[in-house]
Amino acid sequence: MGEITARAFTEQNLLNAWHEVRESALQDGEAGAEVERFEASAARKISGLAEQLAAGTFEPSPVVRIEIAKPGGGVRALGVPNLIDRIVERALLPELSALIDPLLLPWSFAYRRGMGVKDALACLIEARDAGATWVARADVKDCFDRIPRWEVLRHLREIVTDPEAVHLVGKMMDRPVIGERNRRSNRGLGLHQGSVLSPLLCNVYLNRFDQAMLSAGFRVIRYADDFAIPAKNRVEAERALTAASDNLADLRLELNPEKSQVVSFDTGVSFLGSTVTSTTSPGVDALSHPLETVVYVDKDGALLRSRGDRMLVEHRGKVLFRLNFRRVRQVVCTGRVGMTTPFLRRALRLGIDLVIISDQAGPSGRLTSLDVTDPTVRRAQYRLAGDHRLARAFVDGKIANMRTALLRAARRQLDPLLGEVAERLAAMRLLLSDADSLEKVMGYEGAASREYFRAWRHLFGEIWDFESRQRRPPPDPVNAMLSFGYTLLVNEAIAALEMARLDPAVGFLHQSRWGRPNLALDLIEEFRPVVVDAVTLRCLNTGIVKPEDFDVAPDAGCRMNDRARRAFLAAYERRMLTLFTHEATARRVSYRVGLSLQAKALARTILDSKRPYRPLRWK
Repeated sequence: MGEITARAFTEQNLLNAWHEVRESALQDGEAGAEVERFEASAARKISGLAEQLAAGTFEPSPVVRIEIAKPGGGVRALGVPNLIDRIVERALLPELSALIDPLLLPWSFAYRRGMGVKDALACLIEARDAGATWVARADVKDCFDRIPRWEVLRHLREIVTDPEAVHLVGKMMDRPVIGERNRRSNRGLGLHQGSVLSPLLCNVYLNRFDQAMLSAGFRVIRYADDFAIPAKNRVEAERALTAASDNLADLRLELNPEKSQVVSFDTGVSFLGSTVTSTTSPGVDALSHPLETVVYVDKDGALLRSRGDRMLVEHRGKVLFRLNFRRVRQVVCTGRVGMTTPFLRRALRLGIDLVIISDQAGPSGRLTSLDVTDPTVRRAQYRLAGDHRLARAFVDGKIANMRTALLRAARRQLDPLLGEVAERLAAMRLLLSDADSLEKVMGYEGAASREYFRAWRHLFGEIWDFESRQRRPPPDPVNAMLSFGYTLLVNEAIAALEMARLDPAVGFLHQSRWGRPNLALDLIEEFRPVVVDAVTLRCLNTGIVKPEDFDVAPDAGCRMNDRARRAFLAAYERRMLTLFTHEATARRVSYRVGLSLQAKALARTILDSKRPYRPLRWK
């Protein structure tokens, strides 16, 4: 078995897939005779299925044609696999998704965990607010029935390095349909609607359309085969529709003429069951409202003290802030901030994490309880130290999220360089998958970061004087904000790793160096573009901070003044509280909780090396 099939088809994964199939059947009412027969001896049958898959003797069965009525009239023909095939498909799906999903453009919204109709509509509204006035609306005619299977397999081979997995997918696609007679002209065409693999394979194929349109200067907001292309005016929208027709023809597909049109936001754009007009509200980001919060104290000369059950922040005898200790998760102190001994003792007793950093992201320190240490996990961590596979996973997540960051930025400005760099990053990810040493992993990480920050110069005005990523000292406002944000994120990662019973100092990508939290630096790699880079761009492009909010000293570099620092902290905290769907757990959580979930996932991988670490993916 190949690497992917070996991971997918363990008895435990097949058993989990069986439970999912069973639950899906029960949602429709009665489970059915096929499910009941399998359930009577499920353990034995799962064991036998695992043996067949390992030996390469498994053969998929024909699918059954079922017709269901469409809401708008007519029927949709489904090809429904038998129970065993559905189990195999569900076990294989997560492994394929982990490889394919990061390659999709961030405005492809269907069949992706954590993304849906609301996100697609929000993207269309965002395009309207960025200056689009017209939209090209269309869908692909009989998309699933007309996709050429051999082309899907060809693209799958470029992504999936396990030939056995690709071969199995090919056999799944080529299953005959009971109750259907194919014309010779249709042979080799079509994906079975009813197979859980088909939506993913549809995205693989239509991603070529998305990429071609992006190269032509158009962003396609696509949900399965239904799409909208925002444009500045009617002429541009008509050109987009023509380009869409031409690019689909190259894929042996065509537009549905009955649903192809150009329409203005003033008239109202019908998309995915909703109508978006020139006045439709964009809504707001969903934020977490945790019981415990992070308190930032950046007032020079402030004093932290305790009074009963409350934490107080005082300045020159005046109380600036008070909060019950039970509401405090972490206290971050910037600059010259004092703490009384009773306050320190109370914070330690309650497990409150205290972080002390300089006002310009210099040396930092932390005060925390020792109650969370666990020798078992740490011994396993020390044994694995230097394992290039974990280093590769951290860099893979970082490169994937840097690519997404550039593509998201391209929603607002059509700079060809952004798309070019994004595709170079995608190519680096494929090369990274074959990296068999830490030196090669670090080489790809360095090359990807240079490409990424080279493109950054095109994301904001020249008034910010940004040339490249430089750390000590930061020479410009952009580097000053990045360094400060990364320092905040590292300290949050240290706390998350300690709660996961890991040693923040012993890393896999960042090699051991005295006084450096190497594992925390590893963990934040996948979060840098998602959190700090996103916050920095927001501050730059919305006027939250201004060039005059920074001071440049010859020896100390660029420094944020009080206003810039407080504005950045507010934007950073809002970002950490923003909700997203954590793919591995299927939970809606804040990025702060997501950091803790990733730390716990890392600990599980360290204890069981057969369990791969999945970096957080930004979509």
